[in-house]
Amino acid sequence: MLRPLLRFIGIYFFALAVACALVKREYSLHPSPEGEVIASVWKDGILIERVVVADKSVRDARIEKALAESKGELVFETVIADSPVLKWTELVLGISFVPGRDGLRARVGDTTTYLTPDDLLSRQLYDHGLHIQTLSLALGLDTAGLAQLLSERLKTNPEQVLETASLRRIRVERHTSSERPRITADNLNRDEVKEAIVAGARYLAREVSNQGRFRYTVQAPANRELPGYDWPRHAGATYFLAQVAGLTHDPLLADACRRAASLLRGGALSSCGGLPCVGDEPVVALGSSALALLAFAEIVERNIDPGYRAIVIDMARFVRSQQRPDGEFMHDYDRRAGRPIDRQGLYYSSEATLALARAYPITQDPADLDGAVRGLRHLVGPAWSFFGDRYYFGEEHWTCQAIAALWPYAPDAKALDFCLRWQAFGRKLQQREGDSYFDADGAIGVGPVVTPRLTPVASRCEAAVATLDVARRSGVSAEELAVLDAQLRRALALLVRQQFRPGLRHLFKSPADVHGAMPGSEVDWELRIDYTQHAGSAMVRWLEVIAGGA
Repeated sequence: MLRPLLRFIGIYFFALAVACALVKREYSLHPSPEGEVIASVWKDGILIERVVVADKSVRDARIEKALAESKGELVFETVIADSPVLKWTELVLGISFVPGRDGLRARVGDTTTYLTPDDLLSRQLYDHGLHIQTLSLALGLDTAGLAQLLSERLKTNPEQVLETASLRRIRVERHTSSERPRITADNLNRDEVKEAIVAGARYLAREVSNQGRFRYTVQAPANRELPGYDWPRHAGATYFLAQVAGLTHDPLLADACRRAASLLRGGALSSCGGLPCVGDEPVVALGSSALALLAFAEIVERNIDPGYRAIVIDMARFVRSQQRPDGEFMHDYDRRAGRPIDRQGLYYSSEATLALARAYPITQDPADLDGAVRGLRHLVGPAWSFFGDRYYFGEEHWTCQAIAALWPYAPDAKALDFCLRWQAFGRKLQQREGDSYFDADGAIGVGPVVTPRLTPVASRCEAAVATLDVARRSGVSAEELAVLDAQLRRALALLVRQQFRPGLRHLFKSPADVHGAMPGSEVDWELRIDYTQHAGSAMVRWLEVIAGGA
């Protein structure tokens, strides 16, 4: 039995190797012999004119006319490589392109058109093909959107264009006048980070209405608000505005912070067992109140509005009322039944622990300190106890921030060890230059073919700043401090690079309105308020506690 099995395995792997070699030979990129330079004039996210020229020095009459009439931006995209593209199925076609790097050349009869990465970004077609909900992954081109765009350019039927057109994948290099010097871990500096912080805060401040409500999610190219709202993320954005208003003493930021906080303290507030809580649903989640408490405490601590002291005291009592004797929190409250619901989800226990820790210096209530200490002990102990728990970690960014907030009052060496190990785990996942085709140095990646998300980077930066801060104060070795610092700087540099400051402004309908925002990834340009908040909060804490102040 063994010999036939080994023969089968040998034949299988030989056939697989041959198939891979053939696919690589036929479909891998090769230097483009034509060397096209695609010159495009864009204005407010709309392609005005496009021609293919021999090189960037050639001035085409149509391009010059379009520039003069539209006052738009001239963008050159040089085709450096191309290859055939697989069209076996729409799924195979969709995953044949590197997001943000690859476009395609399409021919129907004597007509040729180019869809460059700028075209695909402006329509937000990257990473909108295959969705794997269980893994929270999206990859591949939206082939229906691709067919529609091709049919517009080729003036043909969208139902048949993918079948009838001759397609080749192209790799391009973009050149625009809005490029800024590349920020890396080596040249990251306090001034650059502070500029990014202020830009992010001003973006969120512009998004707050007079009633205190944020434009929660915005589709950046069209500057269009998308449906949906979330109180925890509203509270987080308010917290960030308070941080930056306190850092800069900017009255416009302070005013935006007060408007957002006023809605939390007003229309969003309910009663849970006679105590204030956030949310008007029959069952409210603890995270909304925990992050609102964090925002209110920051408003008081930064002296933006001392009048919030009373609600800090009362809301801390509600958060404590959701805590079990073992330190764990009950994550929901049934307002109709008037009782907590003892079930748990992601984040809320660590958010509640951090909120109580930050509230304690204001309330001076020993019960708040005790609740935070017990919450932290549970988070780094029983809550994360299973076989292999020293080698695998989940999302812990709030936990490590709670350690830093509690350190002056209740230092916990076990908790610091937990966060140091979590940072070491993160370093194993952190990508480096050359690991993929993306701008991924400093990213947290799941492989070379999936576009790295930026919010996991930002939240881990928040935790890394807190961990490094405590590690410096607690005698951790210089070697480990240096490793932590390098890890953090690479991640922060990535966030600064990816922030829309100015970004590819020619692809936006209203560049000024999205200036300072943080996208979901380098190709996902839906702007949710917590994307900017997490990145900005990490930068604020880095500036204050690591880089030596504002």
